[in-house]
Amino acid sequence: MKKKSMTCSLLVRRLRKILLVMTLKVFILLVAFGSVSAMSYSQEQKMDVVFRDEMLENVLEYLKANTDYEFVYRRESLGNSKVKNVELKDVTLKQILDQVLCQNGFGYEIVDKIVIVRKLVMSQQKKEIKITGQVTDEKKQPMPGVTVVVKGLTIGTATDADGRYVLKLPEVKDLAILFSFVGMETMEVKYAGQDTINVVLKENVKVVDEVVITGIYTRKKESFTGSSTTFNSKDLKMVGNQSVLQSLKTLDPAFAIMENNEFGSDPNHLPDIEIRGKSSIVGLTDEYETDPNQPLFILDGFETTLQTISDLSMDRVQSITILKDAAATAIYGSKAANGVVVVETKLPQAGSLRLTYNGNMQLSFADLSDYNLMNSYEKLTFERLAGCYRLIDDNGNILDEEQEQIYNDLMKEVARGVDTYWMNEPLRFAVTHRHTLSIEGGDDVFRYGVGVSYGNTQGVMKGSDREVMNGNIRLIYRKGRLSFTNNLNIDYSKADREPVAFSEFAKANPYFRKYDEIGELKKVLFSNYSTTYYSPLFDMRQTNFDETESTGFTNNFEVDWRVIDELRIRGRFGLTKSNEQMKKFRSPFNTEFASKSDNADRGSYEETNTKVLNYDGDFSVTYGKLINEKHMINTVGGMRLSQNGSDKSGYKVQGFIDDEFSSPAFALGYQEDGKATYMDSKNRALSYYLNFGYSYDDRYLLDLNYRADGSSVFGSDKQFTNTWSVGLGWNIHNEAFFESVSGISLLKLRASIGNPGNQNFNDYISTRVYSYNTNNMNIFGSSAIVSNLGNRGLEWQKTLDRNIGFDLVIVDNRLRVNFDYFNKKTDPLLVHIGTPSSTGATTIPRNVGKQITQGVNVTLNYSIIRRDDMFWSVNANMRHQTSEYRNVSDVLTKYNLDNRNRNLTRYYDGGSPSDLWAVRSCGIDPATGREIFLTKEGKQTFVHDYDDEMVVGNSDPDVEGVIGTSFYYKGFSASINLRYRLGGQIFMQTLYDKVENLSSVKKWENLDKRALYDRWKQPGDKAKFKSIADSEVTPISSRFVEDNNVLSGESISLGYESTGKWLSRIGASSMLFRAYMNDIFRVSTVKNERGLSYPFARSVSFSLGVTF
Repeated sequence: MKKKSMTCSLLVRRLRKILLVMTLKVFILLVAFGSVSAMSYSQEQKMDVVFRDEMLENVLEYLKANTDYEFVYRRESLGNSKVKNVELKDVTLKQILDQVLCQNGFGYEIVDKIVIVRKLVMSQQKKEIKITGQVTDEKKQPMPGVTVVVKGLTIGTATDADGRYVLKLPEVKDLAILFSFVGMETMEVKYAGQDTINVVLKENVKVVDEVVITGIYTRKKESFTGSSTTFNSKDLKMVGNQSVLQSLKTLDPAFAIMENNEFGSDPNHLPDIEIRGKSSIVGLTDEYETDPNQPLFILDGFETTLQTISDLSMDRVQSITILKDAAATAIYGSKAANGVVVVETKLPQAGSLRLTYNGNMQLSFADLSDYNLMNSYEKLTFERLAGCYRLIDDNGNILDEEQEQIYNDLMKEVARGVDTYWMNEPLRFAVTHRHTLSIEGGDDVFRYGVGVSYGNTQGVMKGSDREVMNGNIRLIYRKGRLSFTNNLNIDYSKADREPVAFSEFAKANPYFRKYDEIGELKKVLFSNYSTTYYSPLFDMRQTNFDETESTGFTNNFEVDWRVIDELRIRGRFGLTKSNEQMKKFRSPFNTEFASKSDNADRGSYEETNTKVLNYDGDFSVTYGKLINEKHMINTVGGMRLSQNGSDKSGYKVQGFIDDEFSSPAFALGYQEDGKATYMDSKNRALSYYLNFGYSYDDRYLLDLNYRADGSSVFGSDKQFTNTWSVGLGWNIHNEAFFESVSGISLLKLRASIGNPGNQNFNDYISTRVYSYNTNNMNIFGSSAIVSNLGNRGLEWQKTLDRNIGFDLVIVDNRLRVNFDYFNKKTDPLLVHIGTPSSTGATTIPRNVGKQITQGVNVTLNYSIIRRDDMFWSVNANMRHQTSEYRNVSDVLTKYNLDNRNRNLTRYYDGGSPSDLWAVRSCGIDPATGREIFLTKEGKQTFVHDYDDEMVVGNSDPDVEGVIGTSFYYKGFSASINLRYRLGGQIFMQTLYDKVENLSSVKKWENLDKRALYDRWKQPGDKAKFKSIADSEVTPISSRFVEDNNVLSGESISLGYESTGKWLSRIGASSMLFRAYMNDIFRVSTVKNERGLSYPFARSVSFSLGVTF
């Protein structure tokens, strides 16, 4: 019985044990199932990490704290192992472990929620492989911190400071090694038994293309809804080597440099730039004192000037981003209506000290192909027929014997071969050279870059030069999550201007000799009953100077604290100080003073001194996080404040005995309006901004911007305003239903709307300003007069900007298409309107009317051949845009009246800023030789009436753009870019000034050949121009408007790049040489003089870059 009881008891205990084991197994299975689910989810979670020379143990502790995993390892096995340089974004835990552990020869195993880290031990039974080598970039510079990993295994290492590595691993079949580094293309190398593997990593060009840099934040382009374009330094230098602005004009159809027919290629005249047309009244820049249509320029995150960007050495530029629509520009709010150009200079790279030299040379010569002046014989024939030598008979013979003798003497000179080409006298074969020398180096904690650049630009006119020097020091210090950056630039420039305008030489008659019988330079070329003509060459040889010298510095300091991976706080402060001095001296021997009998009136000197002090501060907080692998959130909030101040003083004196003494101390007195003046000007701005970007699964995109601005420029009642924008995007190519569609790599739709503003106006445009009246003193002292009426209710000028576009990449990434349609409505406009003279001022600023601009920009690029050693592509871009005024006619009547018989610009409702207004013409009446005009009703009349003016043309082309091709083969590269302009009209100023409308004085100047030919002579003649003898004033009509189609060679380049071993003989690691031809030819359907005061130029350039 006892034995039976013991047996039952034993059975019960076993049953309990079995039940307990079963229960535990079920529990473990449930827990394991949950753990596997949680582990799978946790492993799939993605995060961003940055490790710079961190202890491996600290890295593991960091991963433990930021994940749901426990880490098991032997502390002594870790030793002093360090993670040298790992920067990963949007990666899983497994990907992070592959990088940080493989560097130090560790492996790992994940069991449930535990990561077990072990030191890898080579099997004694397997043969050990040892691979060594060096990793360099394309310039043969060693690359430290490159990750070297065996594909498919958790075995790897990283390169040292010299770019070298040692990789030990067991013998494995089908071995491949991966080399990766941030910003470089990952390279895979198959192992074929070699002991040494040296690798050259190439820059990942797509990294620049896929990122939008706004100067405040950086955003992945695929998740950005705004319209923007980014170009790297290679893109810019493929087009030209002198100016980033000229390169941008070729590369992007939205960026336009308007041709200046007056100043041509003058190196000291800033270009007129617009992005997507103009948002302000055209033709009233003088009234604004600034250019209200100029875009905003940002250099390394700080606002800068057009002059700074124009002088910037292209060899210092890393990338340029053009922000075009409201979604892209709204972060700059009230200053962004004209677009934003963001320039980033090159950051110093870590590594051993590197020395880089870049040299550029340009050879320029004047382009006079559009000048069509008479030779000596033609000009004398014209003068005779035009009655310059008084009356002639029916056969054209001069009746006055004295005048006939003068004419015959001049003809004898022509017979002796006198045919002076005066336009060649002020010109030269100009040589421009620019040099940049930079030193960089450092490590992951501290990096430095020091550079100096020098440029001397010779204009094609003698005496016109621009000299620019720059020194820059950039220091970057990073410690953990905190970084400090300081960028110091010291600038010097000197501008020398030509003493005599080119137009004076174009007027000189070719039958005059330059020198007299004894070889002395002539002062008077010709004198008769009508006028006296002086030699422009005489004035050019005198001691004249017109120079501007400027010195200054800019220091930008930045603190960046990455609080956590998702949160970044940044503070920036910039200081700019400069001094500019302008001095202009006109010799008392100049012909302009020939009529002055008193020495006190001969010679002049003027001087202007300007001191500028600008502050610019910015504080921002950036947050970005990927939630559940679907929801990407980017938020930027901050504030910005700035103050721009300038002190300007000047005076004008006259009365010099000799030009050897040009100091103002030798002047005899002030000019009539030259007493000393002084002006102190300041403007302040404060803004708060908020940007929110959201992306769902990289498919649906949303950008929201809000900005509040205050500025002292506008009226005291309207100093604050708000701007906003909304952008939407759809990456159709990321949709599930699109996976079955082949041949389309990218299809993105974009749309945006917003209301950016414009602050490019005079500092005191809204303020009543008084100036001291020192001319009329009274018993109370000097008086004050109103110089600006002001307007305390002057509102901000804002533009409602709407944009729709798409980006398309098809045919195996060979064809890229970018399309944008935009519509900009500026309402209200800020303009100056006329006031009665009794107010003491001629104009007053007001908000009136509106302007609507709309257009299309298209860019195409197709890769015909795309191989590692050969690449050939063709590209084309185009733009078309139109503009219209509304509600301006009533308030701009003053300008419409003033412009009559001066130009063809009018300000009428429904009209375009580029419309050409004139009375319509039917041409010259064959019977009478008089011009026939058309009234508004279409009736013919001989009477010209300005009330019959209508739109007779438009200066904007129907379509304009660039077509080109690029080719690369084993280091050799070439590109051709041709600019075309189709449609649009032009006012033929040459026909109006140098063929007709010739006064009795003007007929003695050299003229266009067409003034002699195709003239009406007798009844029945069908001619284009009136009779030569007709001296009546010719009014502007449609007869002087013609279609203008142009094809020009904008850029042609040929280059070679080498990293060959032969360079080591001179201690260099890489070399780049390129030759350019810019604006080398131009074909037009019209013959109209270009470059009146300064000619246009053609150029051939060379660039050389060497890295040591």
